[in-house]
Amino acid sequence: MIRRLAIILALAVALGPFVVLMVNSVRPSDAFLAPGAGFIPGTITLDHYRAVFGGDGETLRFLANSVIIATATTLLALLLGAPAAYALARARLPFRLSIVFALAFLIVRFYPKITVALPYYLIMRDLGWLDTHLAVILAHVSVTVPFVVWLMLGFLEELPPEIEQSAMMDGCNAWGRFVRVVLPLSMPALGAAAVLTAFTSWNEFLLASTVASNDAKTLPVRISSFITDKGILWGNMAAMGTVIVLPVALFAFATQRYLVRGLTVGAVKG
Repeated sequence: MIRRLAIILALAVALGPFVVLMVNSVRPSDAFLAPGAGFIPGTITLDHYRAVFGGDGETLRFLANSVIIATATTLLALLLGAPAAYALARARLPFRLSIVFALAFLIVRFYPKITVALPYYLIMRDLGWLDTHLAVILAHVSVTVPFVVWLMLGFLEELPPEIEQSAMMDGCNAWGRFVRVVLPLSMPALGAAAVLTAFTSWNEFLLASTVASNDAKTLPVRISSFITDKGILWGNMAAMGTVIVLPVALFAFATQRYLVRGLTVGAVKG
């Protein structure tokens, strides 16, 4: 009984906001602030979705931006993070410098994004890259690479170095051993890192809104456009929020088994 109650409470806390979001995405606009409006709307409407996807087609353009940026961010973060994690796991540095470098990645991972929003804006402005896909991708890569490094590092440190010895005897250098031996064995951790990196990029708002003003806007940034000088378009915001969250939720549900395996494989090996 206690276990079931704990599961129900956990689900309510985790899924409650999303359920409220979906319910309000089909609530008529005049019912949002109406006195005595209940949780379940008396009338259901799809007008908010029509408003979001209709008209100028901006939402579809921002959807394409989100897909492009999340995909590029994931590929680049893995391309940079996985070799860096391998180097840290196998490096023999004096004075425990490998631990220092690992802690540096951890610190970068956890500092508030608002502290680097202005530096990113100034850097992209000076480079002439404001409001480009590249600017948003680089900003997202900077906050996802540390996570990739830490996730992969936990797995690679548990991977016995002996499995690389045969490749070393065949004349493979460090890069060859990494590509031919380590990467295939690291697929569970690599897959988990890829999924979580894509989710992070897809959902990120602050840095994207800082360096992108129009052409490179993503879906989360699009939500802020429904706050106008005439008021807040609550229904449109709820509909857009549902559009953003639903693909992530469905994909997470479909890949949960592999995601959990990738996140725990290092601990199991230990």
